Amino acid sequence: MNSLRPVVPVGPTNSLEAMWQICVSRTARDYAEALANEAEAKNAEPSKYTKRVEGDHLFILDDVAIIVEDKAVALSALSRGGKKRRIRTDLTGIITKAAEQAGRIRDRIERDGGLRIEGEGWVDLSQIREIHTVAVSLDDLSTVLTATAELVRAGILSVDNIPWTVSLHDLELIAKLITRPAEFLLYLRRRRNPDVTVMFSAPDELDLFLFFLEVGLWVEPDPAQVRAAFPFLPEPSTAEKRRYRSQKPTILASRTDALDQWFYAHRRVGADVGSVPKPAMPPSPVAPLIDELRARNVTGWLSIGATLLSADFRVQHQFARYGDELLGNPSQHGQGRSYTIPVTACVDPTEGWLFVWATRPAAEDPSVAVQRARDYLRAKKQQLGLPRGVVFLYDEPSRALLEVLYDGHIGPLDGAATDVLHSLRPATDLQRTIHPNAKHPPRRIRQKRKR
Repeated sequence: MNSLRPVVPVGPTNSLEAMWQICVSRTARDYAEALANEAEAKNAEPSKYTKRVEGDHLFILDDVAIIVEDKAVALSALSRGGKKRRIRTDLTGIITKAAEQAGRIRDRIERDGGLRIEGEGWVDLSQIREIHTVAVSLDDLSTVLTATAELVRAGILSVDNIPWTVSLHDLELIAKLITRPAEFLLYLRRRRNPDVTVMFSAPDELDLFLFFLEVGLWVEPDPAQVRAAFPFLPEPSTAEKRRYRSQKPTILASRTDALDQWFYAHRRVGADVGSVPKPAMPPSPVAPLIDELRARNVTGWLSIGATLLSADFRVQHQFARYGDELLGNPSQHGQGRSYTIPVTACVDPTEGWLFVWATRPAAEDPSVAVQRARDYLRAKKQQLGLPRGVVFLYDEPSRALLEVLYDGHIGPLDGAATDVLHSLRPATDLQRTIHPNAKHPPRRIRQKRKR
């Protein structure tokens, strides 16, 4: 397999195929990374690394990297016959080898901010804030779900390096079912969550994916760990603790009947394919905004869209209304207004986001409004310790979405942003936050003024 594209044989109109087409991608034919041995990793510059390792595929889109390893290791006859010990041996080899290979590339991107590519030299990847690893097999891996969970529990797989292990056939079908690329990224986030690996069991991968389309494949994070990751949050509530403790491992029954009907309708000559709906996510209130981000080719459109889509539907409705609410209630003093929402329903601080909805008043020069929004976003991210954020800046006179400003900066602030940081209220004033989960939205959505 030369790249992920050939596994999506449905033409350029497929959203996942379109995403691959605009990604910066490299395959095994032209992708060879220079890695350090242990001593070099501690003492040498990346340009002096001598250990060479090949990778199969690397897809880059703005702040997201997807590392794909092809695995042609077929399950043995003993495994197919149900021999548990042999199944474990075969799957351990497939999963751990993929995790090791992809993990080396991931580590170099995270630690060095780039890779040295044969024939190309140093490739700066310092903008990457999200990395996913995928192992694609030519063989059916229906038993890989429980095997992965066992490997995590046994400590063979690190919780921060669990590859999504999927068969080529299942990947093809998932690609056909995806409506928007943001759905695929959200599925990668959920699917690689170690809690999801343990909490959900299913006959095969497609059952998990269809469950994701239906209700989100969400696991409530430990509120104590969320609070530890984001210290500005209030102490966990009794309700949050109760929701977390009440979760039980779930065995999903087969959910592929509707998929089978849709698939075979498309294969029958003369069939009325329109009468058989394709399994899909319920219509999302933020879908128009997600599509607008992609149409504008906004930096970070994929990761922003996946984060918007991760919210519960009630929260998504709030997200979709914020712009109109601000425009419908302009400041009497002629100043812009804003809502600031930290997205923190995770236990890893690197996964946190800051969303800001803001307006430009008629009297403010557009370029000044854009710079004001940029400085505020960067300063507020720094104050809260959030690595990524976005401002949706609306124009009060025209009521149009003026700019979408992504920020993944994690270094020191410049002078203007530093001044803004000093003017902000303390982070400890932040007493309520959104948990954009797929099951239990908060009863109240915190709306904090800009200053």
